[in-house]
Amino acid sequence: AQIADDFGNGELRVSHRQNIVLPQIAKADLYTVWQQLQHYHLAQDNIDSASDIICCPGLDYCALATARSIPLAQELSEKLIARHDHHHLDDITINMSGCINACGHHHVANIGILGLNKKGEEYYQITLGGSAREDAAISKILGPGFSQEHVPDIINQIIDIYHEQKQDEESFLQTYRRIGIEYFKEQIYAHHQP
Repeated sequence: AQIADDFGNGELRVSHRQNIVLPQIAKADLYTVWQQLQHYHLAQDNIDSASDIICCPGLDYCALATARSIPLAQELSEKLIARHDHHHLDDITINMSGCINACGHHHVANIGILGLNKKGEEYYQITLGGSAREDAAISKILGPGFSQEHVPDIINQIIDIYHEQKQDEESFLQTYRRIGIEYFKEQIYAHHQP
């Protein structure tokens, strides 16, 4: 808020992808604003990348949630940024919801994560193939859910499968629609048992 007051007429906007926009910043002030955002760890250059995850508040802040969302989304985002190819993940959307109310809109993401409570333990169901763009689609459930500790590795494996299988300049969604969910399912569950 102070940065917005000092450099942007006190205005902040929130995008539908949960990013904060500082409008009306003078070009001459951009570097200074970036430095201040860096100081607060708010200057990650991942907008519209797979690591730019939409996430509901989850169990930490919502009485309706059945699983935590924010810590897992943060861990996953950090692991995606650490990938050697993280600058080439800009055609993948990842959304996460902490319960079936789906406030994170996991069902319309290329890769969706739904937090569930299974006998008192948090599990996460993975969905694939959703889209909230002009080629709108509801995602399909990959299979049984996984514990939190396995989710980042599974998401990384899904992205690796995409990179191995894509043809030419195919997007994640195009590759998914061509090879189908069964191929992803076979590869994932061969290495990870829920």
